[in-house]
Amino acid sequence: MEADGLGLKGFPELKNDTFLRAAWGEETDYTPVWCMRQAGRYLPEFRETRAAQDFFSTCRSPEACCELTLQPLRRFPLDAAIIFSDILVVPQALGMEVTMVPGKGPSFPEPLREERDLERLRDPAVVASELGYVFQAITLTRQRLAGRVPLIGFAGAPWTLMAYMVEGGGSSTMAQAKRWLYQRPQASHQLLRILTDALIPYLVGQVVAGAQIIFAKDGHFALEELAEAGYEVVGLDWTVAPKKARERVGKMVTLQGNLDPCALYASEEEIGQLVKQMLDDFGPQRYIANLGHGLYPDMDPEHVGAFVDAVHRHSRLLRQN
Repeated sequence: MEADGLGLKGFPELKNDTFLRAAWGEETDYTPVWCMRQAGRYLPEFRETRAAQDFFSTCRSPEACCELTLQPLRRFPLDAAIIFSDILVVPQALGMEVTMVPGKGPSFPEPLREERDLERLRDPAVVASELGYVFQAITLTRQRLAGRVPLIGFAGAPWTLMAYMVEGGGSSTMAQAKRWLYQRPQASHQLLRILTDALIPYLVGQVVAGAQIIFAKDGHFALEELAEAGYEVVGLDWTVAPKKARERVGKMVTLQGNLDPCALYASEEEIGQLVKQMLDDFGPQRYIANLGHGLYPDMDPEHVGAFVDAVHRHSRLLRQN
């Protein structure tokens, strides 16, 4: 939306656009890197900032979201920031109650159980105005970033959100949500349509507010379809072999990923070797380095730093050779 210099809201000029150039398939001097959940509980400063208020109150505070988004950038030379928020702000904006239960994760006290429960949901057209606090957080963060790196926005896909709303929380099998698909196909379509109608203006609003890129994650079962769907970047989890993924999508899209986050429990030396292997497999261009999933709360920030540094170091060497 806004590639060069001053954009829609007179944002500061971007100084490091390596991440965006890689996303667009342009040549880069090194491989850009960021981490899913880089603003997370593994950082002591994150835990300190978050201690004062509950999770969704934090999400509703643009000032707090901005601070949490910027914290990992003060520690590590990351090539992108990702706004601190949560995918479940969308079901909340549709009128569902969501609480974050310590040690358990998100919980919906009254999940969708019957077809008639859909009547409880608000009109999807109001969602973007309900989520103004996310747009404010994005705009504030773009200003405070002062052009240092691009800012990523995100949202949960309709099926992901439907699964939470029907299951009442996270689920490994998604059996209740899949049951809806088979037993209530029309209601399922209706719910997915409501979510889609809510998500489109929400994502557009994020871009207008200053977010600079959105990508598809964990879609290896539909890699070819995703590559042709118009995404610039497709994120891979760690179960996909990079060489195979590259063969399947060709040079059409930029791939992102995909080190197993648990590799960060290894020694810093071994992290360097794993990163080197990953970079060799993905190749130097049309690639953004990341983990195959988010950082876990018990990870050592020093090892995150070792991962970021190894990507920058090895990718520069790769280009020299």
